Amino acid sequence: RELDWLRNMDDWMISKKRYYGLALPIYKCECGWVDVIGGENELRERAVEGWDEFQGHSPHRPWIDAVKILCAECGKRVSRISDVGNAWLDAGIVPFATLKYREDKDYWKKWFPADWISESFPGQFRNWFYSLLTMSTALENTEPFKAVFSYALMRDENGDEMHKSRGNAIWFEDAADRMGVDSMRWAFARQNPAANVNFGFGTADEVRRRFIIPLWNVYSFFVTYANIDQYDPAAPAPPIGERSDLDRWIISELNQLIQEVTDSLNAFEPDRAARAAEGFMEYLSNWYVRRSRRRFWKAGILSEQGGDQDKLSAYSTLYECLATLIKLLAPFMPFLTEDIYQNLVRSANGARESVHLDDYPVADAALIDQRLSDATRLVMKLSSMGRAARQKSGIKVRQPLKTMKVLVKDADEKLLLEALSEQLQEEINVKEVVIVPRAGFDDRMKEQFSIDVDLFPAGIGLNDIYFWDWEVSPQMMYVGPKFGPRAREVTEALSEMDAREVVINMRLGRKISLPSKDKSMPPVELDPMDVTPMKVVPKGFSIVEENLYAVALETEVTADLKLEGQARELVHRIQNMRRSADFDISDHIVAFYQGSAELDRIIEAHGEYIRQETLSRELVKSAPADGAYVEEHKMDGLVVTIGVKQV
Repeated sequence: RELDWLRNMDDWMISKKRYYGLALPIYKCECGWVDVIGGENELRERAVEGWDEFQGHSPHRPWIDAVKILCAECGKRVSRISDVGNAWLDAGIVPFATLKYREDKDYWKKWFPADWISESFPGQFRNWFYSLLTMSTALENTEPFKAVFSYALMRDENGDEMHKSRGNAIWFEDAADRMGVDSMRWAFARQNPAANVNFGFGTADEVRRRFIIPLWNVYSFFVTYANIDQYDPAAPAPPIGERSDLDRWIISELNQLIQEVTDSLNAFEPDRAARAAEGFMEYLSNWYVRRSRRRFWKAGILSEQGGDQDKLSAYSTLYECLATLIKLLAPFMPFLTEDIYQNLVRSANGARESVHLDDYPVADAALIDQRLSDATRLVMKLSSMGRAARQKSGIKVRQPLKTMKVLVKDADEKLLLEALSEQLQEEINVKEVVIVPRAGFDDRMKEQFSIDVDLFPAGIGLNDIYFWDWEVSPQMMYVGPKFGPRAREVTEALSEMDAREVVINMRLGRKISLPSKDKSMPPVELDPMDVTPMKVVPKGFSIVEENLYAVALETEVTADLKLEGQARELVHRIQNMRRSADFDISDHIVAFYQGSAELDRIIEAHGEYIRQETLSRELVKSAPADGAYVEEHKMDGLVVTIGVKQV
């Protein structure tokens, strides 16, 4: 845009009929002669009046107007014209007017050119950026800055210009008080600079909801359990190589984030850095912490010898993530990160006085495991699809199911997924995960169809054929003209074929041979283009497909699975009752229950699981004791009375 302006610029009207501005050094005599003074020294030499009044002041009105010179043509005394220069002339000489350019050139060279300047881009390509370049080219024949960060305009939440008269302007003090300056800073940092930012209190609420509140919640979660277990960040942590896949994954993501944020800031791209941080917070909050909750909840002491090493690994990993993240975010949100730092880092191990005095994080490439990151992200993607398949079938996540089939791209992705399939099982709450690579030919299909797999063309994938049920029908626009009166016979014969076998031959580019009912007639051969294949969801499954991936969830709920699902639902109800009764998360309880014989079967089959999950010392079949918190629940057609009481 700057080059486009330079190539096409016209003359610039540089004078303004204003009082304050850079005085134009133009002296115009009545005789028509015009003198343009080249600088302070020349003006002093030619001044015949008012120099003493002007000396020591900047070249602005009223002082400059006191100076008069003699006309070089007729010798009359001449005053400066009253016009001042366009404000952008002043702006253009900032690097020279403010940095001792004339008095101390060595000092000036320390600061020139500027590393970085920033302004809203509408108009600045022909105003400030242009005047800076022009002045610097004229005076030093070089550029005055190394990098420019330009951004669009700020509008109100509806995209309209802010005006006091319209009543949609937001004053800084009001914004700072109501939305918080860190929320404002983050809203600006994450904004694509090429697009207008629609700013308002709703914008700040969205920033808090999406990023600041999840960050605070993770921090609060950590502090709550660390206090209960008396976790000491200064104690030796288990080596990262000995920690779980989940721990090593989030540490890998953390170091990738450090790289991304550092690279983004070095490239003056704060929006890329902010969005990377938001992505990491999504991983940390909605995957790592959620999947690690049980590790923090479970009983067990933390000590270097004889303690629960998995629990200690969880604490050490989450502490490292939080301590590193707040240092990384300190330039963006200086107040929130300082608050967390003072409690989390400084009070724990006597670190630097402030997060802003601590070292900025540096990525450790040795801790980045791209394969583990790829595998975990694949698990996340397929988990999302699995939950969508549950929603499609109307089955809650708390209800266990038997099988989930997963279609992935190739054998390498199958290996990736197999290493973390336990996470997928737990996320979707299924007993078995069957992983099918799209490429290749599954052994189950080899047994069903007599096809020499060694003859397959390279890269042909057939496993998705096994994944679905299929229907095939003739493409009549080809079959009709080709077979004429026999087209109906072809349609009937095709409907009697094994649809999967037909689709396999189509995929391999082979002809499909159909036997003729009339033994005197030769078999009919169809080309692949003569047949239309259609995927059909297998009976008893719910399928979600996305690009090259698919998830098939078996929807049958057996009697045993139903009991387990009811036990999970009962746990959910008791946990909610604990919160309603205002129990502490570490409080142990006695749970009382009354209901039908089916409730007895649930307790008999899964009582130990219910007891452990709800921190119940006992599950007592009786009316709730005095002082217990009591609720009645309707659950899968059952009416259940539950009471909970602190031990």
